[in-house]
Amino acid sequence: MRPVWDEASGEFTVTGKRHVLIDVQAFCDHIESLVGTSVAEVIIDNHESRLGREDAERIRKERAKVSEKEVIDLLVEADRLSGAGSTSVILPDDHTRPILLQILNPCVKGSRGAGKSFLLSYWAGALSYLLGQKFEVRNVVHDEAGNLLKCEIVRRPM
Repeated sequence: MRPVWDEASGEFTVTGKRHVLIDVQAFCDHIESLVGTSVAEVIIDNHESRLGREDAERIRKERAKVSEKEVIDLLVEADRLSGAGSTSVILPDDHTRPILLQILNPCVKGSRGAGKSFLLSYWAGALSYLLGQKFEVRNVVHDEAGNLLKCEIVRRPM
């Protein structure tokens, strides 16, 4: 799975889906200036978790014989290729424990607001589809010195 840049048509695709290159941090900052941090977080959370579910479903349908881990690996690669950052997903053996997610050199910075939701909610959505349960993001930390965004993805209480 390599990104494709078609100079003639001006299209950039990753995992077979068209993308556009934008300054994501500026977008998140601007949406927060328009509607406030809390509302921006909810809007981006809703949008990105839906995209995560849709991407996981599309990949699963296109590659029906691959495991959940292989789909996760493809999504990790898509993060890297699209410039989102270098993502690591740690699935615990004990399914009652949180999933650990880390993004080194994330394209957005921050532990709240739109920046928090932009990358992390995508993964909560993708994992919700793949593992057949609803997940949410908890315990978000942005380590500025280490250029690392990390969180736990936990099962949503019923």
